[in-house]
Amino acid sequence: MDISEVELNRLDTQNLEGKLKLYKYFYFGNKLKYYEKIVKTFGNIIKIKSNNNKKRNFEKINKELFLDVNIDQIDSTAIFFLLLFIFIGIISTLIISPLYFLLFTSLGLLSYILVDYYYIILYNNLNTKKKSQLVSLLLLLAIKLRQNPNVEQAMLFAAKNINLPLKLDLLRLLRDIYNRKYVSASEALIEYSRSWEKNAKFFYTGIMLILSALYDPDKDRRNFQIDKSIEEALEELVNELYEFSREIRSTINLVSMLGITLPVMLLTVFPLASIFLENIFSPLVLFILFDILIPVLAFYSINYSISSKIVNVFSNDDIYLFYYLKREDLTNKLISIASGLSVSILLFFIIFFVIFQYLYKFDVSGILLSEFLVFLMGLSVSLIAFIYYSHYKDLYKNLEKIATDLPPFLLSLSSALNEGYPVEKAMIYVYPKYKGSPIGDFISKVYQNLRAGLSFYDSIFDMRYGALSKIPSSQLRATMELLYEASGQSPSEAAVITSIIAKYFLLMSKVKERIKDLVAEDLSQLKSLLRILAPIILGIVGAVSVMIIEILYKLSFQFSQISNLASSNSNFSQYINSLPNVIFNIFNLNSLTSPATMIIIIGIFNLAIAFVIIYAINSIENSGDKLGFYYYLYKYYIMNITIFFIFSTLSSIGLYIFIQGILNINYFV
Repeated sequence: MDISEVELNRLDTQNLEGKLKLYKYFYFGNKLKYYEKIVKTFGNIIKIKSNNNKKRNFEKINKELFLDVNIDQIDSTAIFFLLLFIFIGIISTLIISPLYFLLFTSLGLLSYILVDYYYIILYNNLNTKKKSQLVSLLLLLAIKLRQNPNVEQAMLFAAKNINLPLKLDLLRLLRDIYNRKYVSASEALIEYSRSWEKNAKFFYTGIMLILSALYDPDKDRRNFQIDKSIEEALEELVNELYEFSREIRSTINLVSMLGITLPVMLLTVFPLASIFLENIFSPLVLFILFDILIPVLAFYSINYSISSKIVNVFSNDDIYLFYYLKREDLTNKLISIASGLSVSILLFFIIFFVIFQYLYKFDVSGILLSEFLVFLMGLSVSLIAFIYYSHYKDLYKNLEKIATDLPPFLLSLSSALNEGYPVEKAMIYVYPKYKGSPIGDFISKVYQNLRAGLSFYDSIFDMRYGALSKIPSSQLRATMELLYEASGQSPSEAAVITSIIAKYFLLMSKVKERIKDLVAEDLSQLKSLLRILAPIILGIVGAVSVMIIEILYKLSFQFSQISNLASSNSNFSQYINSLPNVIFNIFNLNSLTSPATMIIIIGIFNLAIAFVIIYAINSIENSGDKLGFYYYLYKYYIMNITIFFIFSTLSSIGLYIFIQGILNINYFV
């Protein structure tokens, strides 16, 4: 057995459950805590027993999630919310309108599905995250096997340098190998790769080819076959993503339909429908439909069709885990939220002390203030995203720069090692090329530690003083570990290893560029929709709705004036009295939605659909990277809300004044 108990204990395999519990809150966030609290609170009100198949499936999933609830509590909570919403719908039907029964029943079914299947969604998200790390795992295994064709040591190396959650799978495999559950590490790795054969064929192909290459006794031929195995696996990955890129177009069409076509059709006819069917079409119904249901539907459609199929070449989760373990990420979030709340407090005073009194008035002041309110809502979200991103920006940029400079740095280092320099002097030799860059700072820190008396290993890897202690880059750490091991043999061996690593990184960069080329056209469409089309069209739709509302308001007022002539002694009173009353009551003045209310509903819809589109863009371009999402959120949100504010305000006021000039009727508001 090539894995010692000491090596396994360094990886802390005994505390797998604790690591997973830590990671689940780091990865899923507070939403998982809230889900557990809700299930614990309401899961004991109604006692439901789940069937055995569902229990077995939950137990299998919960080995990965470690939820602090059981399946009976989940089913009981789901049934409770379904019955609660149905009861509310029955009461609303008796008091208000039958439509509310359908509305609350739909909400009940939605809550039932969310509660009952939420753990499955979490499990699928976890598997998606693991899938995004499989390329990194292939690369780490191949690099180590080129140096030493020992599968156990390659798995140990990969487990040290790959991030959660895939790290936990490798730790489990290593523990099972040590406990003799598998005959060999190759058998364990093959068994694990088969679990991905359906969802990540490139990984299964790569593992089988790499392990087949190890049977060749000739080192050069073996290494050549390992290189070809990686190339074949990456080619399979590109083919999978090519199929995925064609599926993106249908998702973009869905977002366009939900974000543009549907609002244009429904919002323009809503004012008229609210008059004739006032008990059915109210502002509340419009708000629930457009500002909640449609954005949620669009979000989950994108999450299913894009986010669940994206494969990342390298993950940036190092940065978040780095801060999370230092308990600084929570502080950054609190500062960001507090800054955004400062704008929200301003919104509070505007709503309750200024805008509220104009919500039901038909004048320009209500339009202006409602436009300003929507703009401030978007500004507060953008501010939260900007401040959170600012906390990580420098480190994030440094990691990107390291990823860019690492291949040329390794090639330069390989050249220096080939000239016979020991690894310490070779790093100093290439330092002038990277002075002032993150790689240069890393070399400088290593040199300072060496002069302070630390060993070469401690100068790099020491938890407190090492050069990597401030740089949470799994790429750089894995590279330095391989370099250190190879340098113990000879500078020429270290030169070979560094050139191989550089070659693999360059190959990965080419794959990234090919992936971006595949989805470039789709990204361009989404960005155009986000920055220009959606805010302009929704702004104009809002203006047209305001115009229709104003026309209907004028007609309502005019009919009420005509009906007042029926009681007068004018020559028209006898003719007016002969007309059916339904003519005068066809336009109900009290059922009209005010322009300010309409603009706020459309503005919130624009903010929600912009959020969904940004999520889609980040999923495609950055493989769902969290910090990239915050960057896009503040970058594109500002542009979106500004364009919407300009077009909606100018067109709404312009059409409002135009209608005022045509229908110049004296009335009192």
